[in-house]
Amino acid sequence: SKLQRDTLPFGTRRDVYQEGYEWVNHSVFPTHVLKENERVIIGGNDCKKPYSSSRYNISGMSYGALSKNAVIALNKAALMGNFSHNTGEGGISPPHKQGGDLVWNIGTGYFGCRCPDTGGFDPERFKKTVSENSCVKMIELKISQGAKPAHGGMLPAAKVTKEVSEIRGIPMGVDCDSPPSHKAFSGPRSLLKFVQELRDLSGGLPIGFKLCIGQPE
Repeated sequence: SKLQRDTLPFGTRRDVYQEGYEWVNHSVFPTHVLKENERVIIGGNDCKKPYSSSRYNISGMSYGALSKNAVIALNKAALMGNFSHNTGEGGISPPHKQGGDLVWNIGTGYFGCRCPDTGGFDPERFKKTVSENSCVKMIELKISQGAKPAHGGMLPAAKVTKEVSEIRGIPMGVDCDSPPSHKAFSGPRSLLKFVQELRDLSGGLPIGFKLCIGQPE
């Protein structure tokens, strides 16, 4: 009555022939991937500590966005699988330190390298955090404020517990502002100068940056 079939076909109901649909075909004689092609070296001539990265890694989600047990499980998985774990912009927490390699994500709040007076970047705090965490293998600089670009974010004082205060380097009982843009640079040239500064301060770790491209104008 509804002009619908009363049976379902075996297999998939998707149009596998539409433009852009991708799949993996079976092969009678599959190609074996060489060991040297399983990983990628990150870091150019200016990088003193290049990193041999897996092609598949754990992307960034902060401790707090994920529970303690979830972060512990992810980092232990990174250790077991020999791949890296991105901290998210909330900083390096104790659950992150289970033996897996870390990519330290630094956003506009500079958590873990934040100046308590200005909320800006603190070079000495940055050096201290890197030196105390040998598990940090790379650093990712995140342009703008993550999920709230052009707006910034605010962590209410009620949520700034003793643990959060220690992890992020922010005072307890005070609203914590994550501005919409970075204070350490203001354009492409100053961004690259800041990348060089981070590389020097970290002793030569690979430094990358992440951004989202919107309207070109």
